[in-house]
Amino acid sequence: MSEPSPVQRVTCENPSPMTLQGTNTYIVGGTQAPSVVIIDPGPADHPEHLAQVRAVVGPRRVSQILVTHRHADHTGAAASFSEAFAAPVRGHSPEQCIGASGRPADPLRDEESIELGGLRLRVLHTPGHTSDSVCFWLHGAGDDGAPEHGATPPSQQAMFTGDTILGEGTTMLDHPDGTLTDYLGSLRKLSEHAQAELLPAHGPAQPSVAIAAERYLSHRHERLDQVRSLLRAAESNGDTLDAEALGALIYGERSGLPAGITTKIAAAQLEHLQHLGER
Repeated sequence: MSEPSPVQRVTCENPSPMTLQGTNTYIVGGTQAPSVVIIDPGPADHPEHLAQVRAVVGPRRVSQILVTHRHADHTGAAASFSEAFAAPVRGHSPEQCIGASGRPADPLRDEESIELGGLRLRVLHTPGHTSDSVCFWLHGAGDDGAPEHGATPPSQQAMFTGDTILGEGTTMLDHPDGTLTDYLGSLRKLSEHAQAELLPAHGPAQPSVAIAAERYLSHRHERLDQVRSLLRAAESNGDTLDAEALGALIYGERSGLPAGITTKIAAAQLEHLQHLGER
């Protein structure tokens, strides 16, 4: 399906190699609901983005502002959005929470459900990109679990993935806070949602989060095999590879990624191999 009718997207004008076309902010609420939630308000210092989101919200009340993880291109505008809509900001990390109307905001809990006028948002803790990353599964209020294969899907299903899965390309792991071991587990969790459309924080929507998750899993395992081969070749020559050297070998200058990013990715790969007992 295309973006489901209860979901409206506003893309901030902050394009970059890391944010793709910009940060997607989502306004979510059932068609009969008097209130909505906002997912990922975006970066600071973009008043035109707030104005566009305000126009989409219209007269409806914003009950909560949710963030998928701590990075500033998602949370920088959180305080200004909270003030503009008189709504609390909630993330998995307490540091991302902002109270409203004199009341504190509670951190998001794994498997927590948020009711949205006949629809439900389920919080899924999906660490890997960062330790506090979450996804939000939008589904019918009568559906209490991931659909079994062959089952009739509810009328609306979508997965807001933040940076855990992007609309195009692959995501980086903010190691050591984000680990590949955690990330592979999160991808396996998302691969169970065969009927949910992928609505990422960067890039276009995709028809199935499960298909995207399986593609990401294959890519990560292929990279791990490449790392194993490079390590074996270095050892046969009596050399050792640290994360910086390994990142340069895998990605090189053609990737366009800064050396600090490729080093983080390689460090996460090395740590995962150590977790598997291979180093």
